[in-house]
Amino acid sequence: MLAGAQAVQAQARQQVSFNLPAGPLPAALAAFGRQAGLQVTYRPEIASGKRSPGLSGALPPDMALGRLLQGSGLAYRFTGARTVAIVDPAAPGDVGAVADGSTLLGAINVTAGGGNPVERPYETPGATAYISEENIERFRGSNPADMFQGTPGVMSGEARNAGSAIDVNIRGMQGMGRVEVTVDGAENAVTVYQGYQGISNRTFVDPDLLAGIDITKGSDVASNGIAGTVAMRTLDAGDIVKEGNRFGVRLKGGFGTNTRSPKDGAVSGYDWPSGQPDAPTPSPDGMNRPSFLTPTSGSGSVVGAYKGDRIDLLAAYAYRKRGNYYAGEEGPGAEPVNIGPREYCTAWGNCSQVEDYYVNGGLTNYRPGEEVLNTQLETESWLGKATVRFGDGHSLKLGYTGFRSEAGDRLASRLTSGSSQATQQPQTAGTRLDTGTLHYNWQPDDNDLIALKANLWFTHLELRNPKRTGFTLPEPGDFRPGSDSDLWGGEIANTSRLSTGFGAVDVDYGISYRGEDTRPSPGTKEAETWLDLRDGIRHEVAGFAKMAWQARDWLTVEAGLRYAHVWSKDRNDPYLERNYTYDSSFNDGGFSPSVGVTVEPVDWAQLYVRYSNVMRAPSIIESVSAFTMNVNENLRPERSSNWEIGANLIGDGLIAAGDRGMVKLGYFNWVVDNYIAREWYTYPNGSMGMRIFNIDSASFSGLELSGRYEIGGFAAELAANYYLDVEFCRTADSCESKSLYADYATNQVPPEYSVDLTLSQRFFGDALTVGGRVSHIGPRAVGHGDVTGQGMSQFITKIDWKPYTLFDVFAEYRFNENFTASARIENLMDKYYVDPLSLVNQPGPGRTFYASLTASF
Repeated sequence: MLAGAQAVQAQARQQVSFNLPAGPLPAALAAFGRQAGLQVTYRPEIASGKRSPGLSGALPPDMALGRLLQGSGLAYRFTGARTVAIVDPAAPGDVGAVADGSTLLGAINVTAGGGNPVERPYETPGATAYISEENIERFRGSNPADMFQGTPGVMSGEARNAGSAIDVNIRGMQGMGRVEVTVDGAENAVTVYQGYQGISNRTFVDPDLLAGIDITKGSDVASNGIAGTVAMRTLDAGDIVKEGNRFGVRLKGGFGTNTRSPKDGAVSGYDWPSGQPDAPTPSPDGMNRPSFLTPTSGSGSVVGAYKGDRIDLLAAYAYRKRGNYYAGEEGPGAEPVNIGPREYCTAWGNCSQVEDYYVNGGLTNYRPGEEVLNTQLETESWLGKATVRFGDGHSLKLGYTGFRSEAGDRLASRLTSGSSQATQQPQTAGTRLDTGTLHYNWQPDDNDLIALKANLWFTHLELRNPKRTGFTLPEPGDFRPGSDSDLWGGEIANTSRLSTGFGAVDVDYGISYRGEDTRPSPGTKEAETWLDLRDGIRHEVAGFAKMAWQARDWLTVEAGLRYAHVWSKDRNDPYLERNYTYDSSFNDGGFSPSVGVTVEPVDWAQLYVRYSNVMRAPSIIESVSAFTMNVNENLRPERSSNWEIGANLIGDGLIAAGDRGMVKLGYFNWVVDNYIAREWYTYPNGSMGMRIFNIDSASFSGLELSGRYEIGGFAAELAANYYLDVEFCRTADSCESKSLYADYATNQVPPEYSVDLTLSQRFFGDALTVGGRVSHIGPRAVGHGDVTGQGMSQFITKIDWKPYTLFDVFAEYRFNENFTASARIENLMDKYYVDPLSLVNQPGPGRTFYASLTASF
C-alpha cells in the first residue's frame, strides 16, 4: 500500500501545463482529465449546473483541481496513480473527502460512476458510439428498435413487427451472430422463422431498465462479433442512490396516445380482387383514430437500491401496455389508382382486356391514419442485483433479469405486397426470458499487472407463436407452437499495464466459451408440420491477446490475435421425412489478427487507422437443417477484411469562452470473403430447394460523422452516414450493387444515407430542458437483383421505403431534486413512412404524445 500511496502523491505533484477556460464544470473536468492524463470520476448530478472559473498555466494536478472546484462546494481525492474522484464533502457517506480540497491518502474507495460517457467515443481511437440513459428516455419511440435512431451506421431491423425485440444492423450486416448483442454481458439472441420472407434475429430488452449502451462498430479480438458489439448495461445501485445516501428509490409512471385495443378479425386497407380486377373495397375497420391527447397506453416502473461501503443491492420492476398504433396521415398511404385499359392475365394464363385496371399508389395496403394491426405490446420486466466488495480490489456481482412479453407478430411472408391485407390475429407471440449473471472483478490499487474480470451467464428463452401452418393440434385450447433455447457462456480476461524503457504497454488477454441449444417446444412438431423446426446445439471456444504500446507521447501501436473454434450438431430426426446427404454438423476454427496505429500530433486531435482480418463460423441457424433451408457440407466460415480510418477532434473555446466542440469522422471498408447466403438450388438428382452456401464476397464501405457542440445550456448533436458502396459477388467475376435473389440480406441493405440533428437548451438554472430532433432517412443503398431468376415469385420480397423526414420534440422540467416531469411528441408532422430493414410491408407510428413523471428519493 505504501508504494501505491507514493505513486498517487507523485502523480498529484507533477507539474502539468493547463489551458482551461471558464465554463460548465463537467466540461472543465473532462478537459482537466485529458490535459492531466487522469481519469476523473464523479456522479454527474453533483456537477450538473455548476461552473468552473477556469485556469491557465503550469501547476500540479492537485492544485489545479482545487482551483477548478472553487465555489462549487465539491472536493476531490486521488484514488490511484491515474484516477481522481470528485465528491460532495457534505455527504455523510464520503469518508476521506475534506472541504479544502486537499489530498487524503490511505484506505480509499473508488467513487462510483465516471466523467461524461457521452464524450467517450470522441476520445476513443476507433469506431464507437454511446447511447445514454437520457437519450433512451427522450427518444425511446414505440419499440425498442427506436433507441438506435441517430447512431451513425447502426439501425435495428424489424422495428415494428418484432414486439419488444431488436435486430441490430451495423453497416449492412446483421443476424447470424455477426453483431454480438449483450445485456449485462449475457446473450439472449434467437432466430425467428418468417416463412419464405426470411428470418428475424431477435434480442429482447426493456429500455425502462437500461442505464446506457456502448457500441463498437467493427471487430475486436476480445469479442466474437464480426460486424460489431452492442453492450447494454442495466441499472446499478449507483444510478439510483443519490450521492451521500445509503438508500434510493425511483418511481416512474407515464402514458402515451395514438393506440387502440385490438379487435380480433379486423382487416386493413383495401380488399384487392384476385379475379377480374374490379375496384378495391375499403375495409370498414381501422379508421377510428383517437384524438391526439387521449391516453391509450401506459407504463410504470419502480426501482429500489441500497449502496453501502461493502454491499450494493438493487431490485426493479417495470410494466408496459400498448394497443395497436396508428399510421401517420401525411404521406404515400394506400390509394387505389385507375390506370385505365390494360390486358389482364390470370394465374392460369387466360388473358383479356379490361377497361379499368387498379393499382395501389401507396407504399403499403394501409390507409393514411389507419390502425396498424398486430402491433400491440404488453411487457413485464424484473431486475435484481447484489454486489459485494471484499477489499483489496475484489468484488462479486450477482444479477437476474426476467422478461415476459405478449406482442402482435405477423408472419412476414403473408404481408409483403401492396395488395396484402392484414388480419388481426386472435393469438399473440409470447416471450419468456430468464437470465442469470455472475461477475467477479479483482483490481488491486497497488498492482498494475492485475485487472481481472471473470463472468458467467445463463439464459433460458421460450418463444411461443400464433399457429401458422399444419392441420392438427396436439391439444385443444390456446396452444401455441414455438421453440425453447438455452444459451450460456463465460469469459476470463485480465489487463496488465507495464512500464518499460521503451514506453508504456497495456496487455489484455483472456479466454471465453459460449454454448447454444435450441429445439422445438413440446407439441410443435405435431402442430406445425411444415415449419422451420431447427433442433441443434453449438459450442464456441476462443482465446485472445492484444496489446497497446505507447511508443511516444503522440504515438500508440496496437496489435491483437484471436483464435476461435466452433462445432455444432444437428439433432433433427426422421419426423421431418427428408433425406439428408450427411449428418449436418460443423467443426472448424481459425485465427483473427488485428493491428492499429494512433497518432496524436496535437492535444486536440487524434488520428487512427485499424485493420483486422476476422473469421465468423456459421451460426446454429446456418449449420443445422430446416424446412426452408438445407445446410451445405461444403460451407466455409466467413472471413472479413476490415479497414477503419478516422479522426477525433476536441476543442474548447472554439467560438466563445466556455464552449466545447467534438467531431468524430471515420471511413470504413469491409470485404467479407465467403459471405454466407441462401439460394434456390437444384440438386444433382433434380430436386430443388433452399440451401445455405458461400458466395465469393460481399463488401460495404462508407463514411460516418458525429459531432457535439456545447455552450452554456445549449447543446447540438449531429450524426450522419453515407454508404459509398454495397456489393454482393456470387463469383469473383460477377459483382453487382444489388442484393441476391432468395438471400436473407435482401432486407438488410441500409439506407444510402441518413442524417440526425438534435438540439436542446436548458433554462432556469437547468431546471427546464427543451429540445428536438430531426431525422432524415434516404433511399435504399442498392437495388435487388434477379428477382425472377427461377421463373417464380420472389422468395424474399424487397420491402420498399421512400426517403422521409421525422421531427420529434421534448421538454423536461425538474421541480426539485425529487420530482421531474417530461413530455415528448414523436413524429410531430404525422408523417406516413415505412421503416428501413423491415420484413413486413406496414407503416410506422404516426404522431404520438408521451408524458411521464419521475420521483426519486
